[in-house]
Amino acid sequence: MLKMWRKKFLKNGKQLFIHETPGEKGTIIGVHGLTGHHMQLGHYQKAFEKQFRMITYDLRGRGKSSEADPSTCIDQHVDDLVELIDLLKVERPILMGYSMGAYICLKAASRLENVGAVILLDGAAETDEGQKELILPSLVRLKTPYSTRLDYITQTRKAYEKLGIRWSEHMNRIVNYEIEKQGDHWEHKSDSKLIEKDFMSFFDYNVEQYAPSITAPVLLVQATGHMVGRRPLFYDFQFYKLEQLINTIETIKTKANHLTLVFNKQVELEWRMLDFLNRHFSLIDHESTYCQNR
Repeated sequence: MLKMWRKKFLKNGKQLFIHETPGEKGTIIGVHGLTGHHMQLGHYQKAFEKQFRMITYDLRGRGKSSEADPSTCIDQHVDDLVELIDLLKVERPILMGYSMGAYICLKAASRLENVGAVILLDGAAETDEGQKELILPSLVRLKTPYSTRLDYITQTRKAYEKLGIRWSEHMNRIVNYEIEKQGDHWEHKSDSKLIEKDFMSFFDYNVEQYAPSITAPVLLVQATGHMVGRRPLFYDFQFYKLEQLINTIETIKTKANHLTLVFNKQVELEWRMLDFLNRHFSLIDHESTYCQNR
């Protein structure tokens, strides 16, 4: 089955690194989380690839995409996503965002007139100080120099396994992709200060400005499993406003936590997500532009 890795250049000269797998029922654009990259949605991309064309990409400041701007924030990533959809000539995009990617997708959907559906994976919720307590300490690994590649992988594996993540070859590829050698040491490819800027922009996000204009079908997946600190990343009440403002929303609650939601394969959830998509898409929806702009 054909898979494609390539770069797309934006009008500002910056580039986005994308990974595409084919399908016939519609095109999913997958947007990863804060410190992730395109492989973060790998389990879902694998599950959907025989039915739905899926395009994932590295946000700027991650992976093989261009560096983030000094003023980076959710709004800039939204601009990139809207432009990418236009460059790829996707007529009815299905926007699928995880964590920060959900915030990006929701706002992008409010700006686009032809969105086919939106899937929000444990994101686009109202924020509280609890997210800072959980996320900011985890950014230390982005600042730390490591003597060898193996040192980074070993330490990251220990931290992830404590959070219920099952180590696998898929996880090994994810972690290897996010680091590079700098001089005599190894470090994360992302700039921790810019990642923190992106994270802090969560707290300026006002769901009331974007949610009411969404008319496409929306699937919200809420991860109820506990993280460090014995709480989920987002509580039920933090999704309440989102659910009240979007008339077309459906909600699924899973026992997975915020990280195992994407890093561990979720077979039942994949099935339920495909059921949602198949209720709203068919072969009739296959874009006539599928083979264009390659």
